[in-house]
Order: sequence, then structure tokens, then C-alpha cells
Amino acid sequence: MKNNQKIITTHAFNPIFNQDSKVLILGSFPSLASESFGFYYGNSNNRFWSVLALVLDEVVPTSKDKHLKNKEIIEIQRNFLLAHHIALWDCVQTCKRKANNSSDTNLEIISFNDITKIVYKSQIKAIFCNGKLASKTFLKLQSNTLKPLNIPCFTLPSTSSANARYNLEDLKTKWSVLKNFLL
Repeated sequence: MKNNQKIITTHAFNPIFNQDSKVLILGSFPSLASESFGFYYGNSNNRFWSVLALVLDEVVPTSKDKHLKNKEIIEIQRNFLLAHHIALWDCVQTCKRKANNSSDTNLEIISFNDITKIVYKSQIKAIFCNGKLASKTFLKLQSNTLKPLNIPCFTLPSTSSANARYNLEDLKTKWSVLKNFLL
């Protein structure tokens, strides 16, 4: 396969939520590192878990915690989300992308996830998009395939390490808005 050839990839993770979930965080699509790790934001350079931990004044293991097995980290992260009433999923179900490139700019969207199944089975008060592509994709999803959800939607700065414009403290400040909807 040539390096510039795109392959069709399907989202590998189920959404994380339960009936008590109050906020939904949407990403775009799992990175290759996340797919390899086996869970959302499994790239050790992505600051997602660190930002949530700072915002909620908690300690959450990340893929950098080498003393824990991936399965243990995943279970702790999943329980962390549910304990704080946070749902997590991605907008894109199927896409084309270069086999060796996880960049959002590399995604060619084929199909979307059905976000309504989370909203209607929980208590979602607000949706937070992790970065501009997630936000743009969610808005397209809203206008093309779903009945409009009467839920506020916020675009937050991406936690990707590629978003060097924001340091960890800046991200914490911006992401703290989600606490208002967890009450």
C-alpha cells in the first residue's frame, strides 16, 4: 500500500455513558495510538485525561502510567467518567484516512455516530466538542442526519498535543465550563 492511499476505518469503541450522564464530550475519531491502546485518548501525548483530572480535582491514570496494564487504566478511566456523570464518544463512525496518519485533517468522513442514543437514554444538559473538527462535524451531523437537539453545545480547545497554542493550565481554564453542567 502506498503511504498516501487512504483506508476505510470504522470506530472501534462503544460510547461511555449511563442514565445519570449529564454532559457529553465528543471527539472526532480515535487516533491510531488510541486504537492501539484500546480506549479513548490513549495517546500518551494527548492531554484529555490530565485536563479532566485538573478540572475535577482528581487523579486519573493515563497511558503514561506504565505500572498499570491497559485494561486496568481503561477500567479506571471508564469509572471516572461515569462517577462524574460524563458521557464520551466521537462524532465519526466510519472514515477514510491514511494508514499512518491520525491527524484530524487526514479524515474523510463517510458516516456519523448516532449521538441521539446517548442523549435520549441519559440526562445530558450540554455537549462539549473537543476541538474544532469535532465541533464542525457535530454541527454537520446536527444539520444533516438528526433532529435538532435542544441542548447547548460548546467548542473547547483540542487536548491534542498538536494544539500547542494552549498549555495545560489554559486548557484547564477553558474546560472548567463543563463543571457548571455537572451540578
